[in-house]
Amino acid sequence: MKHILWGMGLVMLAPTIYYFVSYLEAVPGTQRNSLAIAGIFFVVSLIFWAVFFFKRFHDEGEQDISITKF
Repeated sequence: MKHILWGMGLVMLAPTIYYFVSYLEAVPGTQRNSLAIAGIFFVVSLIFWAVFFFKRFHDEGEQDISITKF
């Protein structure tokens, strides 16, 4: 499950890069939405990674607590 979250965060970077590049290559005054779409995909990617790291450090914290109980 954790690796799926990490992978989905990585996959979400592909459309981010695509829409950001299309924004940079666009003629001024057209494709105003592509930067917003790139930002949305980037935020979704950050959310996936945040959940991944939260789960990872939470599990490691549980292991550290159980070792110190002895």
